[in-house]
Amino acid sequence: MEERILEILKTLVAMKSVTCSKNELEPARWFADFFKEIPYFKEHPQDTGLYAIPDDPYGREIPYALLRGKKNDTVVLSGHIDVVPTEEYAKAEPWAYEVGSKLEEMLAEMPLDESARADLESGQWIWGRGVADMKGGLAIHAALFEEYAKQASSGTLEGSILFMPVPDEESYSAGMRNGIKILKDLKEKYDLDYKLLIDPEPTNQVDGAQVMSLGSVGKIMPAIIVQGKKGHAGHCYEGFSAISILSEIYQRTNGSLEFSDVYEDEAAVPPTWANLRDMKKGYDVSIPHRAYGYFTAFAFDSTPEDVLEKLRKICIESFEQQVRKLDGEYQEYKKINKSERKEKIFYEPVVMSFNELCVMAREKDGQAFEDFYADAYEKVMSKVSSGQASFPDATIDIMEAVLDYSGIQYPVTVIGFAPPYYPPVHSDMVKGKEGFGTKAFSFVSQLSEKEFGQKMTYENFFMGISDLSYGAITSPFDYKKYSANTPLWGKAYNLNFDAIEYCGIPGVIYGPIGKNYHEYTERVNRRSLTKVVPYTTKALIEYMWKL
Repeated sequence: MEERILEILKTLVAMKSVTCSKNELEPARWFADFFKEIPYFKEHPQDTGLYAIPDDPYGREIPYALLRGKKNDTVVLSGHIDVVPTEEYAKAEPWAYEVGSKLEEMLAEMPLDESARADLESGQWIWGRGVADMKGGLAIHAALFEEYAKQASSGTLEGSILFMPVPDEESYSAGMRNGIKILKDLKEKYDLDYKLLIDPEPTNQVDGAQVMSLGSVGKIMPAIIVQGKKGHAGHCYEGFSAISILSEIYQRTNGSLEFSDVYEDEAAVPPTWANLRDMKKGYDVSIPHRAYGYFTAFAFDSTPEDVLEKLRKICIESFEQQVRKLDGEYQEYKKINKSERKEKIFYEPVVMSFNELCVMAREKDGQAFEDFYADAYEKVMSKVSSGQASFPDATIDIMEAVLDYSGIQYPVTVIGFAPPYYPPVHSDMVKGKEGFGTKAFSFVSQLSEKEFGQKMTYENFFMGISDLSYGAITSPFDYKKYSANTPLWGKAYNLNFDAIEYCGIPGVIYGPIGKNYHEYTERVNRRSLTKVVPYTTKALIEYMWKL
């Protein structure tokens, strides 16, 4: 099996399947052909297929194949086929997709840190774009799947296995978001009982121990538009800068531990803002009337409603703080400028969710607003589909259009959500399968150390964000409230929360040991790839069938 894993790895790495590109079609169709050539699927062609993602701008597809055994107890093998670009390889870039000595020779001439240099000289690591993240894990799953297919053909396969490689994990997870529909349909068709999803993301080491992730952090992106009051810079106290308000919100949230969920001895990373700017179309001497920004918030159990209400409170307090600051400055200015007559500067703090803004407009104009919104949505979706706008920026575009339509002239802060959304998930908390993640870890940990001397440790939540989020809902929330506050919800972006909840699959991240993903020193450990993880993954699959 070792040689077969390496053969598949080289084949997959050679495909330049950069995320958000038509190149993702190549590995998807390779897997579809790979499945069709397996004798079992010549007898059961209905159990494999290539699912076209609806309305996908790149025409991407999801290959899948189900081996049905004696029992409906099913383990899902997945993993993403897309990779990030290779510009950082510099002069070695022409060989970034070639596993072999030429790339290693080129890397040897490039700046390498001590660890990378030692690994390169050891000969114990395989180098190249995607070898770790995550075509190495896919190669393991593909080789194991071939072996299990022989058992399925002979009628000796004890449980069932579903293999579903997906595109677009590196960007918006369109693959797994749509793949859950496949999982739902197959569960309904064959009454499958999903025991575990194994996502072979490359794993780290902590003090020599390989890490298994029992869950995956949630990620949500609040998008905020602040409207102040326009005024000439020469009469600055007649206006109210939107930047000052948004900057206060930024100071209160960026890096704030107030948003960091804690689980056992782990804490979610605090928020990081990705964008903050005014909305002027050009230069003039007026005070910035509007400003916008969006940031990433991570969660272990906080729901979108939790984040929205926490942020609403912060926005109100930030607004009030900036009003007090502006008035304080004005009171001092009055003392030195005889022409000032205003007694006090005061603005009422108004903060609303995007849905509340839409309700206001809908109650005012009814169908006229619905027609306006449909037109605005189509225009923005066209920009997203053509690559002219990202999901976050397109979200701001719609929020601004609705704010314009509302006719609101007073200072206001509007909060919405930009895709993609990743619900937090933990394999020990899946309804009806409580503790399955810990059971999987305990089994693999003992086996790995006994057979290979490879110690294991675990983390409750993988902080890198992953497709595990779409296997189960372990922190329930109001799906309709989230979608109502997500301007792009619909054809441009959607999540089948009901299907995720219905499938309820405990998931773990367990793949070969790797290092420096997304860097030119990306590499995967040869022994972990070809010996340790294939052996322990096979044993884990068979163990889960028995639970």
